[in-house]
Amino acid sequence: MALSTEAAGHVRQKAYNAVYGTGTGTSTDSVSPYHFYAIKAFFLHMAANKGNPDLQFVPYSAEQATTAGSGASLVGSACTLYVWFAKARRTSGTTAAYESLWDGTAGGGDSDVTGDVVATQLINATGQQFLLVHPNGFPLVNDLSVASFTTIGGTTESSAANSTDGFVIVG
Repeated sequence: MALSTEAAGHVRQKAYNAVYGTGTGTSTDSVSPYHFYAIKAFFLHMAANKGNPDLQFVPYSAEQATTAGSGASLVGSACTLYVWFAKARRTSGTTAAYESLWDGTAGGGDSDVTGDVVATQLINATGQQFLLVHPNGFPLVNDLSVASFTTIGGTTESSAANSTDGFVIVG
């Protein structure tokens, strides 16, 4: 797996479909219209101010974030992170899951993601969702990996039922 970009218009359509819960393997529950307009604003910014660069849309599942290697590599090489969207998988309960993106690679054991944490988000309620945007990009030197733990900075993976489905947009 490596960075494999395509036209921004294709990535934009995939992102629109994802925030409406279709076409990406993410939850089919409704998503706030806010996310559609935030994604729209991001792509308008990229077209008007950044030369409309080619990007890569990378969906991920809760199973990937909770694998027994502390998550999964999403890109496989250095890249620039622009957008992270996630929606809670859970249908009941409030067990905490701490979703993290890493500038590093997923390893082979508990808490074995090597590299630096880029962002961590607490998910603890049914239907909770978030969108993180770096309008000028956040450069990553290693790889982009996603992981889900039971505590912040923890060593035990969350269950998929408590984690999120989501996507990242990178360039």
